[in-house]
Amino acid sequence: MKLKNLAVASAAALAVPMAAHAVAPTGPYDTAGAMRVYLSGASALDNNLDFIMGFLLKPGTFYKYTVGTDYRLYLGELAATNQKILFVKRSKGGSAWGVNPIGNPNPANRLIQTMDLNSIDCPTAAVAGILSSPGAAECKASAVKGNDPGFSGNPGSSEVPDFGVSDVAPFMFKEPFNVEFGAQQLNDTSNMTIKPVNAMLFGPVATAAVPDTLKISNADYHAMLTASVFDWKTIGLTVPAGDLKTGVVVCRLVPGSGTQAVSNWYFNNFPCSGSSLTSGVSGFTTPTRMSDSFGFFGFTKGTGDGSSAANAIGVDVTAGYTVIEGVGSGDVRKCLTAANNKTEYNFVGEDGLHYAANFQDSPAGDTVNAGYRAIGILSLDSQYSQYKSLIPVQPNGNESAWFYRTLDGNGRFYADSQTCLVGATISQPGTAPVGGTDAKGVCPNQNEMRTGSYVMVGELYAQYLTTASKDSFDSARRSFENAFISAASNPGNQLAYTMALPGGAYTPNGTNAVAYASRSGNQCGPLVRFTY
Repeated sequence: MKLKNLAVASAAALAVPMAAHAVAPTGPYDTAGAMRVYLSGASALDNNLDFIMGFLLKPGTFYKYTVGTDYRLYLGELAATNQKILFVKRSKGGSAWGVNPIGNPNPANRLIQTMDLNSIDCPTAAVAGILSSPGAAECKASAVKGNDPGFSGNPGSSEVPDFGVSDVAPFMFKEPFNVEFGAQQLNDTSNMTIKPVNAMLFGPVATAAVPDTLKISNADYHAMLTASVFDWKTIGLTVPAGDLKTGVVVCRLVPGSGTQAVSNWYFNNFPCSGSSLTSGVSGFTTPTRMSDSFGFFGFTKGTGDGSSAANAIGVDVTAGYTVIEGVGSGDVRKCLTAANNKTEYNFVGEDGLHYAANFQDSPAGDTVNAGYRAIGILSLDSQYSQYKSLIPVQPNGNESAWFYRTLDGNGRFYADSQTCLVGATISQPGTAPVGGTDAKGVCPNQNEMRTGSYVMVGELYAQYLTTASKDSFDSARRSFENAFISAASNPGNQLAYTMALPGGAYTPNGTNAVAYASRSGNQCGPLVRFTY
């Protein structure tokens, strides 16, 4: 059943006073009188969205809709105000889309792509309350509408987001490495109200083809991410005779991603040093991009013009050092899995063109049937897909193709036991490891983040225009935005890879989900441990 009237009903709702429809939706298509709220930006909160919205909405009153991993929509009734709400979260493109479209002074550049509500399809037996009945209420949408700035199309069908979320504070999104394709750096954030949300773990990852006995230092990661090291043997990896797949493969995110901004900050100190646009980042300290691959344009599919998957632009990974850029964390995970499992990887780049990486091929003369050794940087939400204790843990990270590593050490991180081990085994992804010895280095678990020992942590922020007048729902919308930020910041609503920030009403006690240390809004500043 297609929801052909949802978009029309939602648009009409914007002119309806808040008190006119203080009732829960009677079904997945009942949107009359709903307040429309559009959140864009970091995917970091996505695994927790069900829990946050379940915290804000009346139990059993709401429905969830998705477009792949790029968009989510919730239709329900707010518990605090009895207001029907249609809440859309866009994750496509990542953190920069939670900053630039919010504070851009040019209204035309605030219009971004959104979910096409006319493409929504719900199961006949859809029921309300995703938390009480996982999956039963989840409807699907098959299309988006409008275009982002820099892309051709009908901007009139795009939408202005009401508020945004980013993995780091808005001032971090500077040219040339932290600004999304087709956009310009946002120089003035004075028109935005910026609020801290929580702290999130980020960490280096490597494919299973990289032995967990190998120590990979921060300097090693930096060297591989900047192409000052091209080959794994340079950092001490011993490979079997006949294995020629020793070129470093980097699976990374495009500029504008919050995860990439964290990587650029941690390994390149960008944009925290210097005064130029590049802030002192140049030469071998510059993070490499796909065009720096030895085999960029190394092969083509069809015409090779990127117009379709059949005509993809090729990246020949057999040539050696290779960088593959994805527009979302899911793309990085797919790249890592394809590299490890030696399967072709087809993807769409930030420019909208189609690309292909031939991981299924081996360099000439290679005689060892092993996967490619790839690295990347990901937030720890890629390891999890859980809603506290409401449903069983369902790891999203593929614990057979790639693993999180320690900082400045060896071993692999196992989410189920929150430990970092060398030589452990697992029966299937998500199960507790068996055997092994303690790894060297700092483990990316919640306790190490709590104490400030693990420092590759991003502090998330939410932002909205300080003064805005959108329609008759404006004050109610602002009230919801603040309630959403408060719920996301609450220690009781954190997952295993996030922590509430100290200060105000939140005091760490060593066991709760409140960090002892914070950068207090300045990602470029020192990590300060608070005492209580």
